[in-house]
Amino acid sequence: MNNTKIIIQLQGGDQERAFTRLYKYFPKVEKHILINSGSKEEALDIFQDGLIILYKKVQDLPVDSPVKVDGFLINTCKLLWSNELRKKKVRKNSGEDELTEVASTQFTEEHQDEIELLIEKEAKFKTIDQVLTKLGQKCKNMLEAFYYKNFSMDKIAKKFGYKTVQSAKTKKYKCMEHARALAKESNLKNN
Repeated sequence: MNNTKIIIQLQGGDQERAFTRLYKYFPKVEKHILINSGSKEEALDIFQDGLIILYKKVQDLPVDSPVKVDGFLINTCKLLWSNELRKKKVRKNSGEDELTEVASTQFTEEHQDEIELLIEKEAKFKTIDQVLTKLGQKCKNMLEAFYYKNFSMDKIAKKFGYKTVQSAKTKKYKCMEHARALAKESNLKNN
């Protein structure tokens, strides 16, 4: 699904077409909810709530936003369901309306914070992905070896054919500087 097209449709008055396209993600949400003690009706309610939240959030996003609409929708629905389960637990443990009301208020505040964090994380991952795509293969491999595979600089020097550990450290430093510059450039374009 074209992310930009969905954002344009949601912002430009063609919501019906956008929602029709987004409903193809309902089976994923439904499966999650059914596995986690929910019903088909609850899955539909949660999905529709997720669509409403997505619609409201998209109104403030730029058309070329790095946020992936499908991931945002699915994660929002999962958050809504986990909060719904918490509310059910509160209602089950106590029949008092006050507790339910407190849980509902907390849900709204927590939910908003969690959604904001999801948007930020999605944007950061998109930036990292763009940087890694633009970074040369040797730099990409070196940074992955150091940061993801936790190789020592000695092992990296040997693997990449450097005569000394210091020259490998220098190359890693230059790669990081290049990656930072690309990330900064990418952030400027997105803002």
